[in-house]
Amino acid sequence: MKNSVYILALLMSVSILNADHHKKTDSNLKLPTSWKEYLSLKKKQKAFGIWSYTGRTSSMWEGIPEGIEYSHTRTTQMSADGSKILSSHVMKTKDGAILSTGSGMETWDAKRNKIFSSHSGYDGGKLYTGPSELIGIGESAEKWKYTETISGKTYEVLQTRKTESPDKRSETNVRVKDPDSSTTSTFTRQLKKKTKK
Repeated sequence: MKNSVYILALLMSVSILNADHHKKTDSNLKLPTSWKEYLSLKKKQKAFGIWSYTGRTSSMWEGIPEGIEYSHTRTTQMSADGSKILSSHVMKTKDGAILSTGSGMETWDAKRNKIFSSHSGYDGGKLYTGPSELIGIGESAEKWKYTETISGKTYEVLQTRKTESPDKRSETNVRVKDPDSSTTSTFTRQLKKKTKK
């Protein structure tokens, strides 16, 4: 009996420690008060560049079938005038078929004093659109609530992006109304190819 009580107490303390760890991570995130502050945090995250990931599709996204091997390339860069962060992505199968392609932007809404972000593209040949609301950002992580609409269906996804190292970034997506529907991908920075002179 003593062993059972000891094991139960140990399991409860581990659960509390895990909960505290997640609270601590979230407590380090805040809403920026300016575009300059936001850009400074993105640069500290080393978020800009070309990133790639290979894996197998899940049931996460409405327009993408589950269980397909694919490669995912994402590019994040500043606009020429410095007023926007531009992003684009392509997800392809091994034989080159496009599963998803899209682009988006992040910019500062001076009237509302907040970051505005939107994304659109095609999943499985079907148009999707969606705004994202920034929940918080820090020097090594950021959290968003993304609302996607595709084929007349709308659902919300919590997105957490973390800098794991200077050349690795992870993204975890969790459906708000179905937490069991989630996926985590770790992207690796692609080095720029040197052009021949």
